[in-house]
Amino acid sequence: MKPTLGILGGMGPAATAEFLREFTLQTPADKDQDHYPSISLSDTSVPDRTEAILAGTGEEVLTKLRADCDKLIGWGVSVIACPCNTAHYFLRQFKDELSVPIVDIIDATADQALARARQQNAVPTAWLTCTRGTMRTGLYQEAAEARGLNLLVPDDKYFDEFSAIIALVKAGEMDEAGARWRVIYDDLTGSQQVPVLTACTELPLAHAASGLPGQNEVSSLKSLAYATLKELGAIPLARSGVDPI
Repeated sequence: MKPTLGILGGMGPAATAEFLREFTLQTPADKDQDHYPSISLSDTSVPDRTEAILAGTGEEVLTKLRADCDKLIGWGVSVIACPCNTAHYFLRQFKDELSVPIVDIIDATADQALARARQQNAVPTAWLTCTRGTMRTGLYQEAAEARGLNLLVPDDKYFDEFSAIIALVKAGEMDEAGARWRVIYDDLTGSQQVPVLTACTELPLAHAASGLPGQNEVSSLKSLAYATLKELGAIPLARSGVDPI
């Protein structure tokens, strides 16, 4: 019997749906029965993670995420994946106390970024795009340093635009989100042509809506799907913009 995946979602809903699509695309399967069973808990009541980090008021976020993980475990899941980068600041504070593993989106995306960057530069280098909360925690900076990845962090002014694009995706305004993302992407890659980590799970959706090619993007959603399948014991199909690692 295949293990059951628990998806801790709702942060946001569109990113959760896209994660499940990516997970399905990368699953080696010929029929329904080859796929993994999953249970999705889309908890849209979790307070804004970035606001909590910046204000130092994360107790409610921490409590809700822990309760949601306990629910999923009680429902019989074997592995938990959470398609929200900023939430991992809180998940890391208790994940070792759980009876099932949480697949770490930060590690998954950093691994993919290193593999992609090594293909392009003698000194592996990549841009970081994410929420201001994720940037302030230093999670990606630490992961990059541990892997020998030169991570370029944009000037602070860019994070206001990242936040605006993320909000547009959450509101379903995909055309505007894609258009504004294209401007940012062209600006960053015009300065330095290296892979771009879309390290907020709304940003891969904005990238897709922009019409830009995917080969220079390192999607945190695709990276999480790939790492989750490996955690479940599968050999993921290296397609849709992920590298076999």
